[in-house]
Amino acid sequence: MSDKSVIYVNFSPYDNTGRTLDFLIENYSFVAHFSFDHLRLKNDRRAHLSIYVKGKCVGQQNLSWLKTHPILLFPSLPIVAIAMFVETFWYSYLISKQIGKFDTYLTVNAFPAVTGIILKKLGIVKRTVFWVWDYFPTNFPDWRMKLIRIVYLYFDKAALEFSDKVVYLNNFLRKSRRVKASSLGNKNSIIPIGTDPRSFVSEKRNIVGHMGLIKESQGLAILFDNLEEFFKKFPDYTIEIIGTGPEVEKYIRQSKKYYDRIKFYGFMEQADTIDALICKWKVGLATYIPTTWSEHYWGDPSKIKAYIANGVPVVTTSVPEFSHQLKINHAGLVIPYDKNALFSAINTVIKRNEEFSKNAIRLSKEYYYKKIYKQLLK
Repeated sequence: MSDKSVIYVNFSPYDNTGRTLDFLIENYSFVAHFSFDHLRLKNDRRAHLSIYVKGKCVGQQNLSWLKTHPILLFPSLPIVAIAMFVETFWYSYLISKQIGKFDTYLTVNAFPAVTGIILKKLGIVKRTVFWVWDYFPTNFPDWRMKLIRIVYLYFDKAALEFSDKVVYLNNFLRKSRRVKASSLGNKNSIIPIGTDPRSFVSEKRNIVGHMGLIKESQGLAILFDNLEEFFKKFPDYTIEIIGTGPEVEKYIRQSKKYYDRIKFYGFMEQADTIDALICKWKVGLATYIPTTWSEHYWGDPSKIKAYIANGVPVVTTSVPEFSHQLKINHAGLVIPYDKNALFSAINTVIKRNEEFSKNAIRLSKEYYYKKIYKQLLK
């Protein structure tokens, strides 16, 4: 364990995506973890600051709980941003008075990355690392989201230019920034989302599952709009959904008729608990909708990494770049966003489940988080 300190800022439910938080706790003697909920999801989980010393959580401080009506979700974002900045600055300052200047400030989002740059200017941290997880095209049809994305790009440009180290999830993300910032130099590298692969393929049950944020772009409507046909084709199967989000209430209403065959687990924080559920699935869904404004074209799909790490074959669309790796390695099937293609792929994966499962585990071992994260904070 390195005798160094790090501030880590992320958003619920992505704090431990790819075992990122686990890696920091395992490798750094002092970790200050700020977890915010910018979407204010219905999970009764407020923002908080957790302190880890030599691998153990020694304290937790609740932060602002900015619940709001859905109508005010967009107008209230500036208030949320201000609260995030003030709380990150204030608690980082207080802790630095006790332990001295932080060695590193790490985040995956442009806005807190700019906060980190300010903390460095004020002498609270020694250096900043911006691990770029997203790119948001500005051609979104809703003018409110379009405006938010345009504003975000200004923070993104500043974060890229002034962060001490810039790391991307994939080459797509790195290429997206070449015209967005002119001062990148040679300080940027690629480190994808990691996995924690199982040593064996668990015995599967007749379950089709989905893990992650429940929003429209994830494409779950292709399943929930056709539940009757799904259960006719797969009468012995159940559906499990891990996560929450803007669309979850809609899907719960659509599935009332099948309440005994569809399980909504809601938000789950512990990676081990999530893995214990996923490893029993025969199929993992990642049916992203192929729209020109989708951010999923650029990112590294954490849900897919979680599926393959548990030996679960994936059915996905061609939206994420990683879909090519699934296809090449026969760890899943890539389909058009179409109901018939979905059901056909599920049927194929069920029939060849053992083959796909072994290939999924094999592929996941290439992304073992303890191996690929070593360069993250060096």
